Amino acid sequence: MNSIVIVGGGIAGLQAAQILQSKGLDFILIEKSMSIGGRVQSEEFKGYILDHGFQVLQTAYPEVQRSLHFSKCDLSYFESGAYVFNEGKFNPFLYPFKSPFLFFKNINSVGASIFDYLKLALIWLKTLGSVSPLNSNTETTTELIARYRFSEKFQRIFLRPFFAGIYLDETLSPPASLFFFYMKQFLEGNAALPKSGMGAIALDLVAGIPKEKIRTGVGVTEIKGKSLLLNNGEKVDFDHLILATDPRNACELLNVTFPDHAHFSSKTFYFSLNKCLETSMPLIHLMPLNSSPLLHFSCLSQVNTALAPEGKHLVSATSLQMEISELEIKKELARVLELSQSDFTFLKSFSIPYSLFKVGNFKQLIHKANENKIVLAGDYTQFPSLQASLSSGRLAAEKILENS
Repeated sequence: MNSIVIVGGGIAGLQAAQILQSKGLDFILIEKSMSIGGRVQSEEFKGYILDHGFQVLQTAYPEVQRSLHFSKCDLSYFESGAYVFNEGKFNPFLYPFKSPFLFFKNINSVGASIFDYLKLALIWLKTLGSVSPLNSNTETTTELIARYRFSEKFQRIFLRPFFAGIYLDETLSPPASLFFFYMKQFLEGNAALPKSGMGAIALDLVAGIPKEKIRTGVGVTEIKGKSLLLNNGEKVDFDHLILATDPRNACELLNVTFPDHAHFSSKTFYFSLNKCLETSMPLIHLMPLNSSPLLHFSCLSQVNTALAPEGKHLVSATSLQMEISELEIKKELARVLELSQSDFTFLKSFSIPYSLFKVGNFKQLIHKANENKIVLAGDYTQFPSLQASLSSGRLAAEKILENS
């Protein structure tokens, strides 16, 4: 009998596994796909390194600092801010608290008012102390932005598209507490890309786990008492079970209805470009909401040259429109960058219908797992982020340790 079984080889499952391994406990991790990492994976394609959807590593996340070896990931960093599309061209908006020289150099280029900057300063002061990502306040992010009375223009060109990119939600319905939590991360840390892509995070976590403790390419079809039935006909017994799949699979295995509208979707396109963008700073490019099929795009090779072959550039473009084609995205990139469509060579796209999960939508699933003495792990048990994935994996391992 395997005293401990982990189902799911995403970030949460790998985090639980490496903690149990460090404590000398016996376990087996089962992953239905042939690769580990879940939603955090990278692949090499025609000499380019492509992440499965646009992702960045936030270095200020407490669990990231606690769990990952930054030196092994060999990080490259975005500048703190974004390019905003204002009056038909991109202008850099730099965070004044992190890049004061560049900020004052470009202060008049984005059209924000002095009152917008003062309100940002108030938010900055609020983030200096401890900031909880979730609390009892029911205010949404969009209600918070309205309450602070930022100018309509600053909302349109920066605040709303920036947080829509984080939430993958144009309505900004997530809790206001998350706004402050994410803002604290951006102000105190950096957005980074590992040299070999975001998949390096999973490889870092799995490095200390013996290969014989991980089984890939086999899925769980049923949980029956203290046994798992696998899709190859095998039965695996356990004393303790960590269910670290995504919530859809967890709901299916525990016979719980997956909630309607409990997720956000996205589609990311990758293009090769032979020339460097005129907007040459390593910043994400934001598009005003409802004005473009693009949510945002970046020249990733300007952040991390290892992601593209020498002399080439890698552009990542993300949309919330799942049915949109690469031709439409290429046309829009050419328009806003004032380039020819022929300058862009399409590489590959990733449709991710379940990119992020909404906060607080899985109470029934959590209750059912508790009833069956099954430990859940995954960011959906907290809030969407790498921080929550790692934290939930750690909490799951600690719960097993308490009961072993």
